[in-house]
Amino acid sequence: MLKQPERESRNVNALFYEMEGRQIQKMNKVLADVELTKAEEKILIWLAGWEESTVEHLLSVIEKAA
Repeated sequence: MLKQPERESRNVNALFYEMEGRQIQKMNKVLADVELTKAEEKILIWLAGWEESTVEHLLSVIEKAA
């Protein structure tokens, strides 16, 4: 399960933090039973900062592959 980093630990604004949280929730829903390495978690949290449609398309591909 991905955990959103604390906002105070990074230089991000409130809107980014809220969007990132939504993205991480979507990822957790799709990847619920998948065990991730720390490196995989780190890259997925990074990806959560991207445009929402990018994340949605990637998650769609993951769901199809599953």
